[in-house]
Amino acid sequence: MSRDPNELVAAVRERLEKLQAAAAHEGIGFIITYTMRTDAEQHALFAQGRKGLNEVNRLRTDAGLAPIKQSENRIVTKLLTSVHQFGCAFDIAIVKDGKPDWADTASFEKLGKLGEAIGLRWGGRFKFRDLCHFEYTGGLTIAQLEKGERPAA
Repeated sequence: MSRDPNELVAAVRERLEKLQAAAAHEGIGFIITYTMRTDAEQHALFAQGRKGLNEVNRLRTDAGLAPIKQSENRIVTKLLTSVHQFGCAFDIAIVKDGKPDWADTASFEKLGKLGEAIGLRWGGRFKFRDLCHFEYTGGLTIAQLEKGERPAA
């Protein structure tokens, strides 16, 4: 599981940096919780809530992820292939009093609008809302990303 912004495609990393500056200007703190994701990590996350705990934890262990408890075995992604796998997405957590705050929807909403203003696609607009997710593909499809194309700056 990577949190390294340097693993993002340059066009995405540039937008992340702009979002960080805009958030700081608004007094909103956040940390990066996910950047680049391996195929194995994506498949393990996709299995959650769809397969039994033993199978999920086998996949998670094989992918280098920590095992989860039964209460955590719920659907966390709708996609078997994600733009995270191509360095075109990042996830964040709002930080309040030095700790991640996943319940601060007002700050996520504000960051979502800031991200959209700089060209990012925000997961808060997805049918399966993902408030912490931001991506930029420059209009490229998954099929194009799989062929090695990447968004230009």
